[in-house]
This record gives sequence, structure tokens and C-alpha cells, in this order.
Amino acid sequence: MCGAISKGTVDEKLSKRSPGKMVHSRWLTTANRILRLYVSTDEPSENLVILVTFILKVYAPMWFIIKSKPSCLQGAFNVWKMIQLSRYLPKNLKDVIDPVIFRNSYFAHPENILLGMLGDTREHIRELAVRRILKARRSNIQQFPRQFEVPNSLNINASCYTDLIDWSWGTLVINEPPLTIGLSEAVLLNDFVKNPGTSMRFSEIKSYPCHTQAVERAVKIVTEASGTVCGSDNRDGVIRAKLESRKIMPSFGSKQDYKLD
Repeated sequence: MCGAISKGTVDEKLSKRSPGKMVHSRWLTTANRILRLYVSTDEPSENLVILVTFILKVYAPMWFIIKSKPSCLQGAFNVWKMIQLSRYLPKNLKDVIDPVIFRNSYFAHPENILLGMLGDTREHIRELAVRRILKARRSNIQQFPRQFEVPNSLNINASCYTDLIDWSWGTLVINEPPLTIGLSEAVLLNDFVKNPGTSMRFSEIKSYPCHTQAVERAVKIVTEASGTVCGSDNRDGVIRAKLESRKIMPSFGSKQDYKLD
């Protein structure tokens, strides 16, 4: 659908296809329906054009980027790329979306940026990541249990994901990524800096995803709670009640789990 709109011509078979049901846990269905509405509207409104343009320039490209770069080592890059793609928006719209990006910038946390640097294709970036990890190990700032908080601010004009935050040690607490705790300095230098392509440890860390269906389920339940009650405490109560109810109520994984009397 994105390709058809970009070219300006929609195949007849595509125009007759159903856009699918709306699913709150999958934003792709919302985007698909907006595009379908656009191609069937003779004179689309200004707001509809703004939404379609955003989907073509930001949402759809990011969807494919995340699908092609699903590793936790790519999480920081994905956040940076999303910020870069959205810079075409006018200031009034950036004032709307930027706070949403910032408060969900978990992969712009120093720990996750360090992970991304360990998986970078540039050797000097991987080496810099190892130096920062070792410095965090030796630093008195290292705290356990870790206090994981999203960064207070991001450099939206950063030319690389590594510059999304200010690395000054006096401005933020930098802890070692949990996935590298226990790895020796020799292992970090050999398996991540010198020979990442042949390292089993590198492949193991790379296998952890930056996005899962569990995230989409969480989106669904948060969306439902937001439409039911007002206030953060009330939403939290509804979410906790639903999760507790699911633990109590029986569930079946497949048809073979059903028992007939």
C-alpha cells in the first residue's frame, strides 16, 4: 500500500482488499486502515494527508528497519533513526511527538547505547564501548540494584546514535549493560572488538530482540485501561487487576489442551 501511494497508482486488486480488523496491540493495522481510507477518498482532508505522509516517511520505514534489525544491539540505532526520520515535521507537530519519543527512549539509555556500540560495524566504536564498560566497572558510581531511568534529555540533532546522550560522567549514572556482566576484559576485547563475527558470545547477545509480541500485548492492555479509567493510579489498578485475573482463570495453549468429558 505504501508503494502504491508513493507511485500514485493503486492496483485494482489492492484497492479491493480488506484492510483487516483494527487491533490495538498492533499499530500496523491502524496505519493500514489510514492508507486504505486515503486511497478511497477523492478529496482527503489536510489532517489525513499529514497522517499518510507520516506513515510513508516515518512509520512504514521504521517498521521495516526494526524487522530487519531486531536485535537488542540495534535498539539504540532504531531510536536515533526514528528521531532523524521525523525531523521533517513542522515545529507544532514535533512538539507533540518528541515528548512521546523521549519518554519511551529506553534504548537511548546508556546501557543500551553501549550494547549498540558493541554491535557496531566500526571497530573503533566497539573498542570505545569496551573502554566505557570497563570504566563503569571501576567507577564508584556503579550502583546495585541498578536504577533504570530513561534519559532526561536527548540530543535530537545527533549525527550518530552514540551521541544521543551526554556521556559526561558527572551528568548521569553509567552502569554496565547486564548482558556483559561477568565477561572478562579479554573476552570483551577478543569476542566483541576483534572477532565479533566468529564469537559465540556475540551471537548469543545478538539473539536477544529489541521488540517482542509481549510488548504489543502490553500496548493493548495499557490502551484498554486508558479508555476505561482516568489517572495513572487508576490505570495501574486496572492493569494489575487484569493481569491477576489472567493468572487465576484457566488458559489453554492449543486444542490438545482441552479435555472432553
